[in-house]
Amino acid sequence: MINVDKLNLALIILSFIAACFFPFEVFLFSYAFFGPLHYLTETNWIRDKNYFVINNYWKYLVLFSAILYSLPFIILLPFWSTILSEEAISFVTNNLFVFNNVIMLFILISAIFTLFHKTYKAFIYSFLIVLLFSLWTYNTETYKLILGLFLPTIIHVYLFTLIFMIYGARKKKNTFNIINIFLVLLLPFSLIFIEVDFINYHFSDTVKDAYLENNFHVLNANLAQLFGVYEDLKFFFYEKVDLKIQIFIAFAYLYHYLNWFSKTTIIGWHKKISNRKGIFILTLWLIILMTFLYDYRLGIIISIFFSISHVMYEFPLNMLTIKSLFQPKE
Repeated sequence: MINVDKLNLALIILSFIAACFFPFEVFLFSYAFFGPLHYLTETNWIRDKNYFVINNYWKYLVLFSAILYSLPFIILLPFWSTILSEEAISFVTNNLFVFNNVIMLFILISAIFTLFHKTYKAFIYSFLIVLLFSLWTYNTETYKLILGLFLPTIIHVYLFTLIFMIYGARKKKNTFNIINIFLVLLLPFSLIFIEVDFINYHFSDTVKDAYLENNFHVLNANLAQLFGVYEDLKFFFYEKVDLKIQIFIAFAYLYHYLNWFSKTTIIGWHKKISNRKGIFILTLWLIILMTFLYDYRLGIIISIFFSISHVMYEFPLNMLTIKSLFQPKE
């Protein structure tokens, strides 16, 4: 445990330094290289843990919901333009995207109920709550931001990672895991005081095009508006504040992935990977990597199902971890 915490101390510092010097490159690389392998291995581990729920049907609900969530992205594949008209593709994507936030909320609420209910009642309760809540808030900016943007991105990779670290420190406290928690909290906060002028940033057109064409900048713009940097949605590559926001995003994503791969000896997620599973996971990962190399946008579309399904499958574990933090320590 202590050795892993020492390793994570090094990974936190390494992730932050790399993010400071190469904020956009680190994000794009880690998202394409580490991301898919993380999705596949964590989903396999959660599956072996029975998804941390007592309702066996919940996994099928997530599977169906992840497919629905992914459809608006998949329909944008060039293949479909040879079959469907541009109007038909636009109609499908515009109408399906509207329901993605509702799908995300439904899976989140159902994850809470299925922790305690084995029967179909968990799904009925979840559906009624989501229906009533969505009718009231579905068109509000807060609803869209939290469920559509922040939950599957910065909340998942930063906040939940931090919560898992606090949970681990609560179970087995040592000096290094306490230091790690404070570093993950304080390093992003330190960006307020750190000057980035000493770094001569220059981002290639390839990097800038990949970031803009895949709408990654939407997260930056909304974080900037949330922090009161701009009154409306704005994004610049070389403005100091925008650079600091991107450093935070790159740090959060890179450490989120590295933290997962560093925990193999603690949670033993690798032990449940048979030779057949290992070959399948590595083959699929390599296919996705090749897709990213060929066309970054195509890589995102191909991997979106694995990305969003692993976020959804993790909800029960997120809820159990948060719940444990408020329980007396045994």
